[in-house]
Amino acid sequence: MPLGLLIALLSPAWTAYDEFTHFARVVDIAQGNLEPDLKPEGVGSVIPAAYREATDEIIIDHQAGRPPWTPTSIRALLGHRPDGRTVFVDTRPTTASSPLGYLPAAVGSILPVALGAPGVIVLWAGRLGSLAAYMLLAAWAIRTAAAFRWSLAVAATIPLNLALAASVSPDGLTIAAVLLAVAMWTRVEGGEEVPLPALILSTGMLALAKPPYFLVLSLFLASAVLQRTAGRIRAAWVAGAGLLVGLVATVANSGDNYQAVTVTMTGRMDYDPELQMDHLLGDVPGFLWATVDTWITEYRFYVQGWFRQLGFWEADMASVVPWVFVAILAVSLLVLDGDDMERLSGVRRVTLGLGVAGLIMAIYAASFVYFTDRPDYDRIGFQMARYSAPLAALAFIGWSPRALVGPARRLGRRVAVAGVVGVPVVAVGASVVTWLWTGANTELG
Repeated sequence: MPLGLLIALLSPAWTAYDEFTHFARVVDIAQGNLEPDLKPEGVGSVIPAAYREATDEIIIDHQAGRPPWTPTSIRALLGHRPDGRTVFVDTRPTTASSPLGYLPAAVGSILPVALGAPGVIVLWAGRLGSLAAYMLLAAWAIRTAAAFRWSLAVAATIPLNLALAASVSPDGLTIAAVLLAVAMWTRVEGGEEVPLPALILSTGMLALAKPPYFLVLSLFLASAVLQRTAGRIRAAWVAGAGLLVGLVATVANSGDNYQAVTVTMTGRMDYDPELQMDHLLGDVPGFLWATVDTWITEYRFYVQGWFRQLGFWEADMASVVPWVFVAILAVSLLVLDGDDMERLSGVRRVTLGLGVAGLIMAIYAASFVYFTDRPDYDRIGFQMARYSAPLAALAFIGWSPRALVGPARRLGRRVAVAGVVGVPVVAVGASVVTWLWTGANTELG
């Protein structure tokens, strides 16, 4: 929670991933509009013009060589109070997710929006609303899981995941929904009788979160296939309904009017989903090779993104440090979740490992169709650091080498816990330093 609060309050305004577009959608929901409306300018939201004008302050500070978050910049932002003027914002990119993903931030923003508060106050309220929902759901997942609790805790506190949770974005609720679904799956796998309301809530939340993460619900179907018990079959039926809802919602929300935030902000992409879908389905071997090749060749960028790219500014740290963070967390989890790792074996482990790989390929496919304008798969991994981070717990569970559990145990639990705690503290601390003092020396983008 302290790290999340640092990010929510000290991360420069509107510099989280696509935050201004998400912010406009949240303000629109706080004003009573669940979905973007058709306006003369297009499909989007109408918000106070002062909120749009306030976003220029951060760019002005950067161009002037000042750190991105100072008392001067805060005072300037507080001066942008709604005055009756409005502006249209293209919020088509936000239609990839249902309104559910925006509700925590919208609930937090209702009062300041109603009072006509400056945009930065609305932003802080929205961030805190998102963070509160994330912390509650993540805590529930960790406390109720029957296994791999430390893996869930590490996934919840990976700096990039924590930054998404502490920003105005549907990503935080999506990550929390994944954690909760995995927790319920561990209980089903452990033979526990999971209450039906908990199953419906967890699967429904993930079904209506950001696609295509609802595919994680396939875990419950695999459990029922591998061992047919009454509890597993019931969970599989509920998860199957969630998969159907997620598929329908994805198709309904991904119509021809959808465009990526990058498109609406820069206008540099030639969006043609029919061409890209035809190319995707017409060259399945080429697509599969492209995903594997991109993951291997660009993985070094993803590692940097998980620990130092918490928004527009990268933390000032040597590129080797994130790799050290990965090693520390991996070894720590082998110690802390080693018993659970040894119990998960055979077909179950293979199925999980292959399932995570399939999910990553599905995310690459979505990225190709909606975030790339080139038929050669260029930029297919443009934001894969962010898109793959929610799968961190499943990736560790399915891919970690079980043979290393024994040697790792020699470190002891205290050292492992220190690693789990220390990594996010150091990583977020480096970002805070960047935001407050050295940010003007880093590249914005």
